[in-house]
Amino acid sequence: MDTSRQTEHPRRSQDPQRNGPAPRPAGGLDPDAWEQPSTPARPRPSPRPGLNESPPFEPPISAVGPLFVRRLERIYSWRVTFSVDINSRPTSHILGGYYRSRRLVRIYAHDSKDGRRPLNELFDTFLHEVAHHLEYTEPQSFNSKVCRRVRGRMHSRLFWQILGELKFRWADLQARS
Repeated sequence: MDTSRQTEHPRRSQDPQRNGPAPRPAGGLDPDAWEQPSTPARPRPSPRPGLNESPPFEPPISAVGPLFVRRLERIYSWRVTFSVDINSRPTSHILGGYYRSRRLVRIYAHDSKDGRRPLNELFDTFLHEVAHHLEYTEPQSFNSKVCRRVRGRMHSRLFWQILGELKFRWADLQARS
């Protein structure tokens, strides 16, 4: 059984509203020893690149959705419209989601530890969620009569076929240009 007492972290500087130093804990413990070191974030590119290097361009969040839709237009012509939401709420594990009833593709652009996710990771997530949309709305475009999703499983064979086709088309377009 743990019998240690929990004490609040004392203020480290003088309080401007009071006439004395901040309270100190009893027993002579150093409050600086209580602080935990912060975990380092993902290394960011240096602000001063080398002679021939420049930092990767990061478009504003408001431009990411239209950019991704424009990229998708170049590789696939979809029949049923959908909405795109690039959400700036930080998440730790979830990268995106498809909401079938609203036909909404949502991408979470920020990681709670590392900050903004790279553009290529966001686009990969976008293609993933669009594959869900196409699986539900246009299975016949991929030689299937109906959606093949099995209840309780997130991804069917049809989903992987669609996602593979989208990624192949994007890679092919990149290689040609």
